[in-house]
Amino acid sequence: MIYFTDKEIDELLIEDVPYFDLTTSLLRLENKPAKIQFFTREDTLVCCTEEVMKIFGKVGIQVTLFTPSGEFIEKGIKFFEGEGLAKNIQAVMRISENLMGYASGIASRTRNLILKAREINPSIIIATTRNTIPFTKKIAIKAVYAGGAAIHRLGLSESILVFDNHYSFLGGLGNLEKRIKERKNLISGKLITVEVKNPEDARTIASSGIDIIQLDRMGCKEISKLKKEIQAINPGIKIAVTGDINPDTVEEYAKTGADILVASWPYYGEPSDLRVTVVPFFEQY
Repeated sequence: MIYFTDKEIDELLIEDVPYFDLTTSLLRLENKPAKIQFFTREDTLVCCTEEVMKIFGKVGIQVTLFTPSGEFIEKGIKFFEGEGLAKNIQAVMRISENLMGYASGIASRTRNLILKAREINPSIIIATTRNTIPFTKKIAIKAVYAGGAAIHRLGLSESILVFDNHYSFLGGLGNLEKRIKERKNLISGKLITVEVKNPEDARTIASSGIDIIQLDRMGCKEISKLKKEIQAINPGIKIAVTGDINPDTVEEYAKTGADILVASWPYYGEPSDLRVTVVPFFEQY
């Protein structure tokens, strides 16, 4: 479970309704009972419904239909519904649609990427990066997790990933190997990943005691050949691949035998297309 605080939920509300809804007030709709319903316009893996339920609770809207995050809903299905005063429903309608649409878009793209990769390699892991859009990280992490991905890195404090901009300060990969062997006992069981950009560096670092070699922007044929060479040196090492992992390329990368495909692609794209209706509560359905 990813927990959103009351403060975070309040900030979403205040951003769109800093004082009151001027349109609803002008039309004197405030105290009329209403119903709000959310439908899918396309096949969707829904996400952030729990947060919308908290938003509804803040303004006294009763949730009468709830679908948890991670549920796959076909096109044209009602998946969320609430009842309350028109002024409150109108106030939270767009916030709720935007949040669920954005998160469900990420979750759905994640699911689709995983399905394509696992048609080729059922055991492959899709892991998403920390290259999220600023200020959206918690939503994005919840969404890719709902979509079935692993989290490659939550942040700098919980994972060890060594790039060339790290080992260049040590004078190269040879000194990195020495430093790792000196200090590995200090990391309390954390996995060590080193990213390399060419086969020579991959072969060099394979016997250093690291857990994962991350191959950056290498061709699929090169990865397939290199995986065999690396695992001949160190049978227990895992191979991660990063760079341009998307629906057009994921199947070819899955064929390489890589253990992990690291992607940022799910974060960037259209929100899920949702249909929202707000109607007087007395209307018959």
